[in-house]
Amino acid sequence: MDITGLFITAFVTGFSGAMMPGPLLAVNIAETPRHGWRTGMVLSTGHAIAEIAVVALLVAGVAVIAENTMIIRAIGIIGGLGLVGMGLLMALDILRNKVAYDVTGTDLKDGAPGGWSQRLAGKGLVATLTNPFWFIWWGTTGLSFVVKSIELGVIGPVVFYFGHILSDYAWYTSVSIVVWRGRNIIVGRVFKGLLLACAAFLLYLGITFIAGGVNGTM
Repeated sequence: MDITGLFITAFVTGFSGAMMPGPLLAVNIAETPRHGWRTGMVLSTGHAIAEIAVVALLVAGVAVIAENTMIIRAIGIIGGLGLVGMGLLMALDILRNKVAYDVTGTDLKDGAPGGWSQRLAGKGLVATLTNPFWFIWWGTTGLSFVVKSIELGVIGPVVFYFGHILSDYAWYTSVSIVVWRGRNIIVGRVFKGLLLACAAFLLYLGITFIAGGVNGTM
């Protein structure tokens, strides 16, 4: 496989992880009406920080942790607890009417210029690190690609990383654009219900991950 082939393959395969419903998608849908169509792009930046770290670790040769059952189970439990916490906080804010969106106005209303993006990128990072299946993907599919990319020299892992992360940017930005364009349709109770559904999904994922970690079925 040459450099071009690696880039294209990494981009296409990246959608196998990006398009799977998970915490990052739920946060993306919930935050887009507040921050606008650029939400997916900013969340992906936080996600990209975690991914460049894991690629560096895999290249450095610490991928052996992915083969340790106890570590995988611990990741499931800790990540699950984090998702449950995120889901509960989101649900409480919605039920207490602490989350107010002006769906007819402009975006980027949350704080001073620049501040909203930093907080949103942080949420993208947290949503990524609390998803045990993200670790599993990198310990299996991602690891295989990293090993293959190393055969092309130092440039290999770099090309693989950018090809992979671009699929995340493409997917989550596309989702944000769709949600943002339809924001005037889903208002009032319908919109509140959508946000609660996202919170419930995070709770469901969290409980599922905790159960998987406890039972060793991750």
